[in-house]
Amino acid sequence: MSAQTLRRRTYDFLELGSFGSRLATVFEMGMVFLIIANVIVVALETVPSLWQQYADFFVVFDNVSLSIFATEYFARVWASAEREVVAGDSAFMRRVRYIFSPLALLDLIVILPLFLSPLLRFDLRQLRVFRLLRLLKLVRYSPALSSLGRVIVAERRALFATLLVMISLLFFSATLMYYVEGGVQPSKFGSIPDAFWWALATLTTVGYGDVVPITATGKIVAGCTMILGLGFYALPIGIIASGFSDEVHRREFQVPVSLIEDFPLFSRLPHQAAVELSSRLRSLSLAPGTIITHRLDRDNGLYFIVGGEVSAFFSHRALPLKAADFFGECGLLNEGGRQPATVARANVRLLKLDSTDLHVLLSLYPELANHIQEYCNRRYADFIDSGELEEAEAAAMREQQATWMRSAQMPVLDT
Repeated sequence: MSAQTLRRRTYDFLELGSFGSRLATVFEMGMVFLIIANVIVVALETVPSLWQQYADFFVVFDNVSLSIFATEYFARVWASAEREVVAGDSAFMRRVRYIFSPLALLDLIVILPLFLSPLLRFDLRQLRVFRLLRLLKLVRYSPALSSLGRVIVAERRALFATLLVMISLLFFSATLMYYVEGGVQPSKFGSIPDAFWWALATLTTVGYGDVVPITATGKIVAGCTMILGLGFYALPIGIIASGFSDEVHRREFQVPVSLIEDFPLFSRLPHQAAVELSSRLRSLSLAPGTIITHRLDRDNGLYFIVGGEVSAFFSHRALPLKAADFFGECGLLNEGGRQPATVARANVRLLKLDSTDLHVLLSLYPELANHIQEYCNRRYADFIDSGELEEAEAAAMREQQATWMRSAQMPVLDT
């Protein structure tokens, strides 16, 4: 077996996980068990009697766990040369990008004690907070935690807006209470930063009671602050809960296999590929004027238009995309490596394939890349015939698509 073949199999084993093989499923379950066991051991070590009796076992277990985590980390770094890339990329740069990705940085932090313990003289058991970070490795193996992450990313603009409102209320309440109570309680409200603690405890409805107003005006201000806190500080929870509920419902909705097989892009794929897609696609129904993607979005997945029409803003013009078209990552339109901004022109129904699932499917079914390229070529010809796209622009886009396929190590049609 060549080194490249071994590297590819290692990448599929680690990245595809339960989608790749039963052995990979067993590996994931074993890693989840090991992560949970590590957190339990960290808690048990704080019991003096248990530490005195089982100290040797705790040390050996920690070192073995760190060795397993380190082996997994270096295997992922080595195999990351098989990840999707950009044009002109090298294996070294792919590995560098992976090392600085959030999950890889988390993996590195987890294994640092293994390399720091011989160099540092203090007891690393005192850094239990860093050992508890191993619990965050569950994000890699838990679909539910991944869904929560997608919800936070999808609702980031609404969450940022509510964060600004919450900070504004915090400053406003603390400032008002400083002027009202600062003279009578200088030790507690003598400055605006001092009043922050009271404002935060009141707005979040925690109400510790260690700092309270004593004047009539202060109590009125406190009452208004409580009401505002109930209304505004609950907004982020509502946004995340609503988004998570929608995410769960979309995951529960099974896209009919027949709908996928009728889609031109997937019509020649094996039936098993359609079944695989049906479990990964999510259905979206959007109203006219809804912004679907922004130009600076990355790893936003792939959108397939089932019905309705979408406008894609490419090269300072609005191009209409119709049923059977697709856009997003490696989609029909691509300008300088970026996807265009897209807006629903009418009531539109979409099927969305997340970025992670897209690359899993391209790894499992390389012929899908061929179908993407072939469909793009046909649509470019349609754009030229309709006068919506110049032939030079179509040729440039066709070359960008081909470059993406080659750099992702997918087969490309000769055009």
